[in-house]
Amino acid sequence: MPFNKMFAYLGDNAAQIDAQEYEAKLRESDPRLLQDDESIVFAFKGRGGKGRDHEMFTTKRILIRDKRGTTGKRIRYVSVPYSSIRAFSIETAGSVDADQELKVYARGIGKVSMDFVCDVDVLGIHRFLSDMVIRGEGAGMESGGAVAHDAVNTSGGTGFFDLVGSNYSQLNPADIEAKLKGVVLMQDEKVEMGFQCGRDSFVMTNKRVLKVDVQGVTGKKIEYLTILWPAIKGFSVETAGNIIDRDSELTLYFNLPDAPCFAEGFPRNSRTRMHIDFRDGKADLFAVQKYVADKLLGVDTVSVSKYGSGMAGHVDTGSGSFLAWIGDDNRMIDPLEADRMFHCERPILQNCETVEMAFKGRRDMILFTGKRIVFVDIQGFLGMGKKIEYISVPWTTVSAFSVRTAGSWVDKDSEMCLWLDFDDVFNPRRANEDDPPPPPIPRRSWIEIDFQKDKVDVMVIHRYLSERCMRTNHKLKPFNSPVSSQVFTPLPPDTTTNLMDWIGNNAAAIDSDAVNEQFHQAGILQEDEHVAFAFKAGRDSLYFTTKRLFVIDVQGMTGKRKEYMSVPLDMIQSWSVESAGHFDRDMEFKASFKGFWGNDVKQDLRKGKADIIAIQNFIAHYVIGSADASAALKYAQTYKSAGGMDKLMGYISNNAYCQDPVKMTETLRESPALLQADESVERVFKFGRDTFILTTKRIINIDKKGMTGKSVEYASYPLMYNKAFW
Repeated sequence: MPFNKMFAYLGDNAAQIDAQEYEAKLRESDPRLLQDDESIVFAFKGRGGKGRDHEMFTTKRILIRDKRGTTGKRIRYVSVPYSSIRAFSIETAGSVDADQELKVYARGIGKVSMDFVCDVDVLGIHRFLSDMVIRGEGAGMESGGAVAHDAVNTSGGTGFFDLVGSNYSQLNPADIEAKLKGVVLMQDEKVEMGFQCGRDSFVMTNKRVLKVDVQGVTGKKIEYLTILWPAIKGFSVETAGNIIDRDSELTLYFNLPDAPCFAEGFPRNSRTRMHIDFRDGKADLFAVQKYVADKLLGVDTVSVSKYGSGMAGHVDTGSGSFLAWIGDDNRMIDPLEADRMFHCERPILQNCETVEMAFKGRRDMILFTGKRIVFVDIQGFLGMGKKIEYISVPWTTVSAFSVRTAGSWVDKDSEMCLWLDFDDVFNPRRANEDDPPPPPIPRRSWIEIDFQKDKVDVMVIHRYLSERCMRTNHKLKPFNSPVSSQVFTPLPPDTTTNLMDWIGNNAAAIDSDAVNEQFHQAGILQEDEHVAFAFKAGRDSLYFTTKRLFVIDVQGMTGKRKEYMSVPLDMIQSWSVESAGHFDRDMEFKASFKGFWGNDVKQDLRKGKADIIAIQNFIAHYVIGSADASAALKYAQTYKSAGGMDKLMGYISNNAYCQDPVKMTETLRESPALLQADESVERVFKFGRDTFILTTKRIINIDKKGMTGKSVEYASYPLMYNKAFW
């Protein structure tokens, strides 16, 4: 209809065009854009087929061709590999809203949205994406066996109060599978748990989590949201409360990249949590908890672990302190008793899971198992309510950790801090309208736990976290492999004090061999871990070991309070080193690791006391050492040197021009020696004084600073963390 065409043009809704014809034109106009073994499956043209932009779905990626400027001569190509997609959704046309929409959430680029005209088969696109994105490693883990459906009442509809409260009731998965098979589900996909609230559905299959949201009065407009299991980083279940609070709840925490939000009262990322309320008596919450645990932690097919805990038999003598009780400081309790409780009385743990350490605060508890951390939050007045929340954080989600010792006699508690790999940052509202905006809060992106300093040895916790969070060949310690018994052995009371006294007697650089010996005597490092570089700045110090970045931060007036922070090397996503300048006499090291709250480490290094190129090479060895170093640009054009005018105009306008990659490879093998032995430069772009380099393993950005350009920053970004590009 004419009106539909007009709205499609004005709304920039894409219409489908012949994929084979467009591929032939594209290969003729730009033969290097598509790979030889890549073909276009779907092709669309903007503004109802009358525009100049194109969206393509190939056998390897989503490719967007965006013409810019008045003439359209400037073209941006956006590539979203299917392997980078963590979630996607399609929204069908409604009665009044005639356009359809696809949203893709991909690592590295965020949310990509596309609008289509009403006659495009978006369900076909959804099935195609399901096939390309979900199969293989995206499918997650298989759940442990069939889920019992007879344990709950799956009959009857949803009551009025359940509709108002959006409470879901559990249904027979076979019925839901029959409705969705051939619509959005793949042929080999099985619905394992399903819930319904009014017209909406929440489905968990062996491949994904699927949320079906029926919208509008007629219900013609439907959104199908798919979240891959690997995108889910943690979960919690909350039991029903008393008469007023009659619903139980499941919360999934995940990372769906989206545009940041800075509005007060909203999370920074709108796609970080999914809450599902269950109707009391209409869903087996512990069966749901077990199912999600099997998906995220591994299938529970192993018998109860035979390994006991190194802290077994610990006698809980209570807090013994009113201030500790008021401050909700945690004390250590017997892990075997906690293991029995959460296997039998409150069946949260898998049969193959063992509690290795356990702590109790005023009424809440914390469990360290071989697979996860469990936070038990008992709610209600004085903890007498029925409502309990169980929050599970797999060890794979922990990016970094630290422990803080207690300070002076006023500071009675020590702390543990965890950096988690999901964006749960929240922008709180200001208390009064005239107040300045309050700073954001991390919520569960960064967790801090207080301990009673006389009831918990935080250095034991540090050694335990080192065993559970450090990786060997990028793999965590197997859950059924107990931590070393030495982890739980208390050290002499003055061990850390003597260590800090020893460090304090040194200048800016510390002998790494001597530090290695002292750290092993203090029980800080693992047996197979060694110190490579050691530096001291004021009261603080930074260490590079074969497994982590280790930072000691001395705090407070007396310096008695100390924080020991560990960042596993394979959690580092980018790093840079900066040489000293004429006026700036310090060198600098920076590293960013997985996480969303304070996820960087910075340290100034004294000139002449550190070899920053050696540090750069050390990090590169452990972060990208095993990465594929094969050349990717086999069809690259022969290098052609830029002329004098091109260089001049490039310098004035800060536009890059090409340089010889062979010469740059030779340069970076000698001065400075940045490249690894099997690494070579494939592309070099010079803009002004700075240089942008593509190697077979990473992106290197060389940034000259200051008037003289003597201060130079070398920043590295491994290609394995580059998930999208344009």
